[in-house]
Amino acid sequence: MIMVVAAVCLGAQAPDSRVRAPRFEDYPAREVWQGKPPSLKLVTHSERMFRTRLTEAANQAPNFAGHYRITYWGCGSNCSAGAMIDLRTGDVYQLPLATPNGSGWERWIECTACFDETGEDVHVDSSLMVSRCGLNYSERLHKNVPDTYYFLWEGATFRRLLFIPGKSAGK
Repeated sequence: MIMVVAAVCLGAQAPDSRVRAPRFEDYPAREVWQGKPPSLKLVTHSERMFRTRLTEAANQAPNFAGHYRITYWGCGSNCSAGAMIDLRTGDVYQLPLATPNGSGWERWIECTACFDETGEDVHVDSSLMVSRCGLNYSERLHKNVPDTYYFLWEGATFRRLLFIPGKSAGK
């Protein structure tokens, strides 16, 4: 089963044509979990600020890496915030573009330049996340070309695999 969240397929290639962009099938999840989620572990003030949204999301099916649920909420015009919930443990994690060690709203803001063709692309059966964010207007294409980040979830942290600046794609 494949689930796509805010899916946008730009077909972006790495600036160096010898580098192949990571693919979802290259990073399979071990299993797709279908159990009953435990209580959320809302430890920090920043996590408790979004108790209702996080609780609602924790009661939905996984949409990333087998047993995680990624959820989003607005934070103003052209702004996106969100979190990732481990449905097995109840732990809550920041998304990879959020401010590390931020507090309050800042902890959850993952993109302040949300436009068409931005967002995350995730699959329930893969631990790869493709994030698109940023304002890089292309005169040639007559549209915004966001930066593209490829992240691998490694069980406790996201590791960036590849970054493709939108400016290089929109020349």
